Amino acid sequence: MAVKVFRCRICGDPYIGESPPTHCPFCGAEAKYIIDAHDWDAGEFAVELSEVSRGNLEAALELEMGNAAFYACAERQANTAGDEYMMAKFKSLRKVESEHASAICKFLKIDKPELSPGACSADGMANSCEGYEREDRAIQAYARFRDEAPEPRMKEFFGALVEIESDHLDIHADDTK
Repeated sequence: MAVKVFRCRICGDPYIGESPPTHCPFCGAEAKYIIDAHDWDAGEFAVELSEVSRGNLEAALELEMGNAAFYACAERQANTAGDEYMMAKFKSLRKVESEHASAICKFLKIDKPELSPGACSADGMANSCEGYEREDRAIQAYARFRDEAPEPRMKEFFGALVEIESDHLDIHADDTK
């Protein structure tokens, strides 16, 4: 099989492989959002935003930046504790949440803010429990944002975030049993 270039419709990032991945390696979107790069529409993020969607994107940006900061803290704590699994988990989640923030900024046509220091526990399991709660709050917010969005692209975007954050919920659920 020949190597091809694909793009994610949720974050816009390219991926090189023989076939599309099951999930975007950058934002976590499901394979249904990954398309052949030849089919990429440069206007994916050029949406005329309603006031409702603009406000919801701004709230989502705050939520994603807060979660990225939390996961950065949890990653550092796990690294300090020598817990390679938790360090890898929190690092991956930090990167994905940061990628979500980048995608939101593309819609808002703004630069991504700097990541502020976040607070977390020194205990990896406590951080998994808090991560579970954070992901659950994100799912609830994004489902509401999806339902409120008058723009089809915003419905799609927030719907994809619900799916992605639900996967994160599952990751934490496995570690908090």
